[in-house]
Amino acid sequence: VEIYDRLCRGNPLRTRQYAMKPYNGRNVLVCGMGPAGFTMAHHLTMEGCAVVGIDGLKIEPLPDSLLTQPIRRFDDIRENLDERILGGFGGVAEYGITVRWDKNFLKLIYLTLARRALFRVHGGIRFGGTITVDDAQSLGFDHVCVATGAGLPRVIPMGNSLARGMRQASDFLMALQLTGAAKDDSLANLQIRMPAVVIGGGLTAVDTATEVQVYYLKQIRKIHRRYHQLVDAYGESHVSGRLDEENREILAEFLRHAAELLEEEASARQANREPDYVALLRQWGGVTIVYRRGINESPAYQRNHEELIKALEEGIYYAEGLNPVRLELDAYGHVKALNCVRMKQEDGRWLRTNEPVSVPARAVLVAAGTLPNTIYESEHPGTFLMDGDHFLPHVDHQNDVQPVQVAEHSKSTRFGPFTSYTRGRFRVSFLGDTHPVFNGSVVKAIASAARSYPEIVSSMAAPGDIDADAQTFLDGVTDQLSTTVISVNDEHPVVLEMWVRAPLAARNFEAGQFFRMQTFESNSPVVENTRLQLPLQTISGAGVRGDMVRLMLLKWGANARLAARLKQGDSLVLMGPTGAPMDVEQGKTYLILSGSWGAAVMLGLGPVLRAAGNRVIYVAAYGNRDQLYSKQELEAATDTIIWAVSQGETIKTARPQDCSVVASDMIQLLRDYASGKVSPDNSLLRARLDGVDEVLVMGSTGLLKGMQEALKGDFAGIFSSNVKITGTVGSPMQCMLKGVCGQCLQWQIDPDSGERTRAVFSCAMQDQPLMWIDIDNLRARQGQTRLQEHLTSLWVDYVLSRQE
Repeated sequence: VEIYDRLCRGNPLRTRQYAMKPYNGRNVLVCGMGPAGFTMAHHLTMEGCAVVGIDGLKIEPLPDSLLTQPIRRFDDIRENLDERILGGFGGVAEYGITVRWDKNFLKLIYLTLARRALFRVHGGIRFGGTITVDDAQSLGFDHVCVATGAGLPRVIPMGNSLARGMRQASDFLMALQLTGAAKDDSLANLQIRMPAVVIGGGLTAVDTATEVQVYYLKQIRKIHRRYHQLVDAYGESHVSGRLDEENREILAEFLRHAAELLEEEASARQANREPDYVALLRQWGGVTIVYRRGINESPAYQRNHEELIKALEEGIYYAEGLNPVRLELDAYGHVKALNCVRMKQEDGRWLRTNEPVSVPARAVLVAAGTLPNTIYESEHPGTFLMDGDHFLPHVDHQNDVQPVQVAEHSKSTRFGPFTSYTRGRFRVSFLGDTHPVFNGSVVKAIASAARSYPEIVSSMAAPGDIDADAQTFLDGVTDQLSTTVISVNDEHPVVLEMWVRAPLAARNFEAGQFFRMQTFESNSPVVENTRLQLPLQTISGAGVRGDMVRLMLLKWGANARLAARLKQGDSLVLMGPTGAPMDVEQGKTYLILSGSWGAAVMLGLGPVLRAAGNRVIYVAAYGNRDQLYSKQELEAATDTIIWAVSQGETIKTARPQDCSVVASDMIQLLRDYASGKVSPDNSLLRARLDGVDEVLVMGSTGLLKGMQEALKGDFAGIFSSNVKITGTVGSPMQCMLKGVCGQCLQWQIDPDSGERTRAVFSCAMQDQPLMWIDIDNLRARQGQTRLQEHLTSLWVDYVLSRQE
């Protein structure tokens, strides 16, 4: 390890960069710590630049002992790949490339960079959200390298697309590495059923297929172990009694397969042989790669045929010449088969036939390619010139940048490493999968950094103060990018309130946005073979105060109980802000309907709306009055409140314009309020709903669906004809990087015909025209892991009770 580290920092046999140069006063921000990003960080630190690397994914800190003490052998840092701490460093090499890459090599690369005085790395930092190009300049950076990789996984147009049981391959692979779902001690939920089908012909499809086989065995083994321990502790009715019929059937399926797995392993031990996992997996239907052409034409075969051969040896089925057309669903709306049409080859072309082929499938994963990640330009339009789906390449001149055509190949002389952005000598470069010349290959991504860094160094202005202290600069950036817990208030029965110090996140937060919160795996205790790590939580921003962000988390499921254990001074990952901020107009009247979750959003949104001169009418719905929190703040954030509880005593009003009722049907409540049946004591203070300019519905799919149906009927007359009605989509989310993993994909529909129009990434646009939202599809997406969520919640209760 020490020899490798020393040769990375200096090698007399190299003709250039044979020794690391001292700090040259130049500071560079590298966005994305995948192969292109970490290679660029290496070259720039060798040139004497101070480099801060950021990545949207969580990056675990390395132990101080590795950073400060010599390491004799590589085996001293090698970890079992099934049990290793998921470092997060390495981008696609960490979460995308699976069987092709020993992740211990990533740890070695991470270590060699982290030991350098001129390098710092921070995970959970979103380029365009947490930090912008303008922020980078104000912090003192002289250049920004964009190495954010590929995004926007392609959605295959087919009938019943995105039904329950279907997900993007990037969603599955990232869940394995971002949340550690495959680890025996993890609390993350990732539900896969057999048989499984992977659509695609590239290496990602092969990776996904082989990982599905391995993960399925781990999944059923963990469910079996936890289920039986829970039954022993609480009884079967407590564990499975609240499950619906579908999830009871899925649970029985998992337990049956787990019993067969354990029986095979016991039989193998008895016969002194290896367990035949392939036979078991095939007995359950196995994993099939479906590709529309021949196997020898697939990108996987052409780039690395040995890996494809290895996958087939491991029991993967390969169905070539099949074009997917529709998902067949069971009575519960879950995938049960992939319907295809046979393709045939004629004169070198693959043509469609009329022969239907049905492939059994309880899980369908799509690996149909991606596009460059250019979401920054979508969020901050006008920053970069585009050329189709990628940034327009430029070359640098002393006082400007000049656009160039996309080069024919990666060895071309003028490949254009810069974007169009220029401010003085400040430039923004792009490389790896974001660049049209270097995308599609890890080797080319690494080459893009090696070829670009000399031009980047040359483009930067000479430092004004060559004696500047690099450590002071790096410490200042670390302070701005870090998140630290200030306080945790767990007193309310329904909601957990947190204040965290996160300076840049606080500066860039806008009302309506949210965050991805995680705790570090390496800092989380292990109890009952369970790591009490908060794997991933979407959390609403409820306002900012100085450099602090207020977060509100409803006490549903396991994550709130884990978050309640956080203490002042704890470090955590707060990725964001993300999502689209509320488009706040001026001088309008807003009507907002929400339940307990929406109240957290209102705490930040209401004051912003009122500060812009708007009138805010708020319908606040709760199960009972004990669920109400921050009542005085909500009153200060609104002009009128209609309080509603579905049962029990009403909420006491404090203002004459407010009213309070017992009502479980929000649609009927609005009808009654509009007609005057529900009104404040002084009816003259009742707000007029026909004067509302915009309605925002933040609630369950039931509320969204009810509002849709009501607007098609007599309900439309309550509002003016030009009212704008928006619904907030609470789809499942994972990376929240706006188009990378694809877990948040959901359909929109034509409100007149009901036909589906397009699939959108709801983490990039959570507020959508209400009538466009495909509520049935949204419900299906929300139910992807319902069984595991139920069992995990019970398991956390069990583990915490054992600890106490």
